[in-house]
Amino acid sequence: MRGIVICPDIALRQRFEEAAAQYNLTLVKRLDSYPSPEAFGRLARAWAPEVVFLSLENHGHATEFCRHMEAEFPDVQRIALHSSPDPATFKLALRLRMRELLIAPFQHAELAQALSDVVSHLEKHPINIVGCSDRFYAFTPAKAGVGASTIAANVTRAFATMPKVHALLADFDIYSGVAGFLFNVEHEFSIIDAADRSKDLDDDSWRQLVKNVGDIDLLLSGAPRLAGDALDAKQMAKLLDFMRRNYTVVTADLPDIFDELSLTVLREASRIFLVTTPELPALRLARLKVELFRRLELDDRLSLVLNRVPKRMELSIEEIGETVGLPVTASFPSDYVSVTKSIREAQMPANLAAPFHQFAETLFRKPPQEKKRFIERFAVVPMRYGLRSHIS
Repeated sequence: MRGIVICPDIALRQRFEEAAAQYNLTLVKRLDSYPSPEAFGRLARAWAPEVVFLSLENHGHATEFCRHMEAEFPDVQRIALHSSPDPATFKLALRLRMRELLIAPFQHAELAQALSDVVSHLEKHPINIVGCSDRFYAFTPAKAGVGASTIAANVTRAFATMPKVHALLADFDIYSGVAGFLFNVEHEFSIIDAADRSKDLDDDSWRQLVKNVGDIDLLLSGAPRLAGDALDAKQMAKLLDFMRRNYTVVTADLPDIFDELSLTVLREASRIFLVTTPELPALRLARLKVELFRRLELDDRLSLVLNRVPKRMELSIEEIGETVGLPVTASFPSDYVSVTKSIREAQMPANLAAPFHQFAETLFRKPPQEKKRFIERFAVVPMRYGLRSHIS
């Protein structure tokens, strides 16, 4: 259980921490003053506390803070702390609807019962921090070179133009990621660095890890790594939760392989977009990957995106959907000249701006599909699936 302690009285806070040390409670933050609503909002999104231990020594500040919590974070449990059992403090705790009032020196039985009650409540009513986004979109290619990274980058650019949208593009292709190239930037930190720091992420450390480009934050893949390099799925899950708590929309750019990292991201995504081109090799691999997604039980979130559509095709868009085994959700025309120019200028392709904005607006209006979570986020599906099907 994760908790934050807010207690200006240093002696009182130390006594509480000593008493709480023997329990399964992680105090992720200790504050020696009552935070402003903005500051606590940043803390809540960064650390996702399940319970706040709040000193009532300053009745006015405590009342103001509790009112803010009730309005913005009603599911986070609140337990009051105080140094003496005076009647005014009991009345204040009741008026502020605190779950418990713990009085120093924090007797074992009283503290154990309070924490047990919080755990029981959280099991029935899991915390969902206000502002945690379900707009988490993963783009994965049917084969390398079909333009999935270009689509992910430009859809993110389109998201960033919307009012009150805070957009992140995360490049999970640790083998050959090109997000930095598409935005003409470099950065000393990578997505691996962010995963390594997932336990201690806050607003300040995150600012160092991402590269800001206009209205977009980029989490880059860094230098190419060897295939099979170990990544901690639990660290990655914590990193993904941090992203969703701190951004309106997250776009994930994935590699052309199904490794542990990709599977962790795919299980967390609210929508998965398989990108292909109309060429037969790409369509064949798209069909095989659709079957693999079904075996992974991820097909309920899967959509097909057709890229580089020429003016004349041997197959219609409907026939391509039938060939792949998944209807085409969106398509983008072929325009190498415009795309090449846009890459040089690190801008959205002028001739393709309209379809990218339309696609982004459609995604934003449509409620995200429900995704599977909990224990499966820590599972790793063995890569033992045979790809035996052929395009019919």
